[in-house]
Formats: sequence, C-alpha cells, structure tokens
Amino acid sequence: MPKKRPHDRADLFMAPVLLDVDERISQLAQLDAQALADRVLVHVNHETSDGAERRDALLATLTDGLELHGWKAKWHDRGLRLTHGEHSVVLGLGPELRAYLS
Repeated sequence: MPKKRPHDRADLFMAPVLLDVDERISQLAQLDAQALADRVLVHVNHETSDGAERRDALLATLTDGLELHGWKAKWHDRGLRLTHGEHSVVLGLGPELRAYLS
C-alpha cells in the first residue's frame, strides 16, 4: 500500500487546520441551543432570520480567528467541508449544531 506523504504546504498545514476547526466544533457542540444561538449572535453581531443566515453565521463563528492557511470552509450535506486545491475533508457536526442549522 502506498504511503501518503506531504507534498506541499497545504499538506503540511492540513492536520493543524483540521484539528483547530474540529476543536471549535467540539466547543460549540457543548453548548445548549440557547447558549449556541447567543454565542453566534455575539460573534456576528446581528440576528439571523433564516436558514441561510444561520449557516453563514455559524460558519463565521466556527472559522473566524483561526489560521486556515489557504483552506476554504463551506457547508456539505455531511458537515463542514474544508478544501485546499485537490484536498478535501468533511468534518461531521453534532446534533446540537445540526439543530441550529435547521
């Protein structure tokens, strides 16, 4: 079986980026529904009125302040997709975050 080795800067930064985003997901997943809504509200500094605004606000809350080293975050059916060039990984979301998005 061929071994995967880092080939470029994106490869080298993949683990730290994924670990930072996963830690943020875990932190927010510990909050109850009201505390999560409050945290997102304080972060984006405006009320969210629909699902699209909630998705944008939660994405900002999950990624702002983290050094993503060129990785881009966007929503995927299974969770949060992080992409850099040909590299792509989806991090799952807990039920608390999924409930906030619905």
